[in-house]
Amino acid sequence: MRRYGMLFLCILFFTWSGCGKVAEEYAIVSFFIGDVKKNNADIEIGDAIQEKDRITTGVQSSCDIRIGESIIRVKENSNVLISQLMRQGAVENTSLGLDVGKILCKPKKLMKSESFLVKTPTAVAGVRGTKFIVEADPNKTTRIKVFDGKVKVIKRVAKLEDKTEMLLEEAPAIEEKEKVVVSEKDVIDAGKKVDELLSKQSGEGLEVAMVKVIDQVKGDVVVSRKEVQTFKVEDFKNETAEIITIEEKPKEVIQQVAQMMRLEREKPKPDGRLLITRYEIYFIKNGKVLWEGKVLQQPVRMNDKIFIASGDYVYCASADGPVLWRKNIQNNGRIEIKGDRLFVYGKGAVKSLDLETGQE
Repeated sequence: MRRYGMLFLCILFFTWSGCGKVAEEYAIVSFFIGDVKKNNADIEIGDAIQEKDRITTGVQSSCDIRIGESIIRVKENSNVLISQLMRQGAVENTSLGLDVGKILCKPKKLMKSESFLVKTPTAVAGVRGTKFIVEADPNKTTRIKVFDGKVKVIKRVAKLEDKTEMLLEEAPAIEEKEKVVVSEKDVIDAGKKVDELLSKQSGEGLEVAMVKVIDQVKGDVVVSRKEVQTFKVEDFKNETAEIITIEEKPKEVIQQVAQMMRLEREKPKPDGRLLITRYEIYFIKNGKVLWEGKVLQQPVRMNDKIFIASGDYVYCASADGPVLWRKNIQNNGRIEIKGDRLFVYGKGAVKSLDLETGQE
C-alpha cells in the first residue's frame, strides 16, 4: 500500500507541474532598442502583446514583435495599434494600425483562410506572405515598398471599411522592387465619389446600394497598376539588408542582454556597458539597449581592456563590460594597436586614436 501511495503522489506531482507550465505567448516583444512604450508604460523583452495594445517608439528606437510565426519591426518615432490578433488552431489573422512612422514586416506564408493587414490613415495593405515596408507620415501620406512576394493595396475610405477584404481581392498585386504612394487627397477624392453615388441609391437597401457603389468606385479605391512605381533595390540597400535579417535572436543571446540590462539598472555605469556576443555588439545604458551592431572582426584585447569597431562606432570597454569611451567613426571593422595608438580603418582613410581617451 505504501508503494502505491508513493506512486499516486508522484503522478499527482507531475500532473500539477504540467498544469503549472505557462504556455508560450502567441505575440511577444522579442527585442527592442531605446525608448519603447506599450500603452504608455516601459516594456521588457518577452512581454506579452495583446489585441488593442499600442506600441510607441522614440528617437533612434525600435521594437521587434513576434506574432505567431510572423515578425515585425516598429521603427523610430512610430505609433502602432495591434488591432487584431486572432488564432484558431493553425490559422492566424493579424491586423496592425500604423498611425505614423514605419514598420518592416515579415509575415509567415499564409494559407487561403488567413490574413495579414496593415492599415494606415489612408491605405490598407494585405499580403499572403512577403517582405514589405509601410510608412505613414504626419501628412497622412502612405508609402509601401515590396522587397519580396506580393502585396495588394487599397485606399482607406471610411464608408467602405467593412468591405476591405472584398476590395483587396480586386486589387492587382504589387511585386518585388515596386512601391506605391497614397496621399490624403487620393482618399478624400475617392470618399467624395462614394458619398455621391450612395446619395443616388436612396430607393434601395443599404447592402444592395453598397454593392452597386463598390462596383462603380473600385477603380478609384483600388490601387491600380498605373499607380505602381518601380525602384532600384540598390537605392534602399540598408532597408533591404535590414528586412532580410529581421528574425528572433537566440534565447542565450536574449538572456545575456536581459542580464546586462538588469545589471545596468541596478549598478549603472557613467558610460554604460558593452556586451559582445558571437555575431552582435550591444551598447547598454540606463537599463536599455541604445545601439546594436554587427561583429565585423574580432575585438582586440590589451591587458584588461577590449577594443572593437562595428561600422558606425569604435568602443573601448573593460573586460567585464563597462564602457570607457566610444567614438562615432565610420569604419570597416578593422582595428590594430601600435604603441599607445589605436588605428581604425575605413574607406580609404585611417584614424589614429589615443588608447586611453579615444581622442584623435
